[in-house]
Amino acid sequence: MKNKTSIRSYRKPDNLYSPIDLVICEGETEVDYLCEFARSLRVHAHICKGDGTDPKSIMNTAKRKSKEDGIKYDQIFCVFDRDNQPSAFAETIELCKSRKFVPIVSNPCFEIWPFLHFQLRESGFGDPQQVLKSLKKLPGFEDYDKDGAQIFKSTVHLVDTACKHASLLAAQQFDDPKKDPFTNVHLLIKRLLILKETQNYFNN
Repeated sequence: MKNKTSIRSYRKPDNLYSPIDLVICEGETEVDYLCEFARSLRVHAHICKGDGTDPKSIMNTAKRKSKEDGIKYDQIFCVFDRDNQPSAFAETIELCKSRKFVPIVSNPCFEIWPFLHFQLRESGFGDPQQVLKSLKKLPGFEDYDKDGAQIFKSTVHLVDTACKHASLLAAQQFDDPKKDPFTNVHLLIKRLLILKETQNYFNN
């Protein structure tokens, strides 16, 4: 795997910005992508990696940080994949909802999100390796290696298309994240766009 520089300039909470959200991610890829997206919008959010990589660890990190950070977060998001833990995946989604956290989930994996910037896919991938195989056929991803900054640079101009495709896919899957393929990353992207407007309002 290539050495990468982790980009997290928006991970620290700051009381000067209101409202502010907490986003806990399963991996470095998601953190770096979302930080790049937030940076491009000049949005401040607390975006960081969870204490572990399994879905429950993501939720528990969100629970812990919501108490420790001393910030009254407006919304709390937990970003995780199905990967190879379908039972924990489904259970954690329900636990997040019960705690008023917003589960941002991808099935089979996060890389379905950059894939949807280029095309809509309705048939299942089966496993993460098949998603990666399909993604590497797309422009800008021939040498992709779990690089969130690369995802941002190669897809930012197509984000509206990705949101449209993800929304259509979710509707076709009856909003059931246990179905392959599925992602609702577009909900978090739309939230960051809302924060752009509201944070600018509070800071003017």
